[in-house]
Amino acid sequence: MSLSGRRLLVSAGEPSGDRLATEFVKLKQAANPGLEVAGCGGPGLESVGTRLFLRQERLDFVGWSGPLRNLPRLWLDHRKFLSQAMRWRPDAVLLVDSPGWNRPLLRWAKNQGLPVHWIAPPQLWAWKDRKAPYLEGVSVQPLFAFERPWLECWGARVAWKGYPRQPVPLTREDPILALLPGTRETLWQRHIPLFARAARILGIPAKVAVPMVPSPKFDRLCQTIGLEWELSKTLLARAQGALAVPGTGCLEVVRHGIPLVAAAHPGWIDRTLAARLLSDGSRILPNRILGRTLVEEFYLEAAHPESLASSLETAMSRNREFVEARDELEERLGPSRFS
Repeated sequence: MSLSGRRLLVSAGEPSGDRLATEFVKLKQAANPGLEVAGCGGPGLESVGTRLFLRQERLDFVGWSGPLRNLPRLWLDHRKFLSQAMRWRPDAVLLVDSPGWNRPLLRWAKNQGLPVHWIAPPQLWAWKDRKAPYLEGVSVQPLFAFERPWLECWGARVAWKGYPRQPVPLTREDPILALLPGTRETLWQRHIPLFARAARILGIPAKVAVPMVPSPKFDRLCQTIGLEWELSKTLLARAQGALAVPGTGCLEVVRHGIPLVAAAHPGWIDRTLAARLLSDGSRILPNRILGRTLVEEFYLEAAHPESLASSLETAMSRNREFVEARDELEERLGPSRFS
């Protein structure tokens, strides 16, 4: 993405997007001294001098039910955000993930004639008959090579540059399980108790893996259930198995060569809509990238503690298969860089 001006509007509506946007902004600041950045994000973007018109915690929703219940507030937040953006007068717009929030921003930027770049654009492969005419002519940077055909068929200008990542060590097998319940409150409220019960059935000590120091509310929930948390980069370097919600956490687990089971346990509204709207086939990244079923997945009513425990026990007996898959996965992820 080339910048012809001095002001970049960024919109990253979730923690993983904040980390991606932060790395991108660092590169642009190095190449464009004096670049001003403002928008929506979290602590990462704030640490590199971004003026936050909206904090990403305001968008802490998963699925369909959360946004629907908070539609009036989301509408007001969007109006205020756009109003501040228009007064600030950006020269270019960077969107990161969060398609529900970012699609109206894309429409506004197009109407303003602003150049737009979208990192981690909508995952069209995950949906049945998803239409995306709004992507025509838009510069997009998917994180994974297999996404290109879905984006290109709607006229997006696709530039895959690999998956940005840090090298990871081969895991050392300690008698501990890593639980990755997601970074949004809606996810971890549902999945920490579920994963903890599965770990107790297996009789193996478990810790919750977090990418950064969590909120006090997260910490209190872990204490109530009797779990400790640990930063992902240290816990994943020694765990012997893992339970994770679908997302980039699954990818990081397999990159460490750790046997994994993925599970999602949404509410009844999201269960009903997911059954109708989500595509067939695997819904997690390692399986999609490898083109085969390495990780067993559980969704909807199937995600019970007993079934998760049994499946994870089987996965850990296939430890060698996960260790061998990590090298293939790393190759398919391509280079690790932004531009």
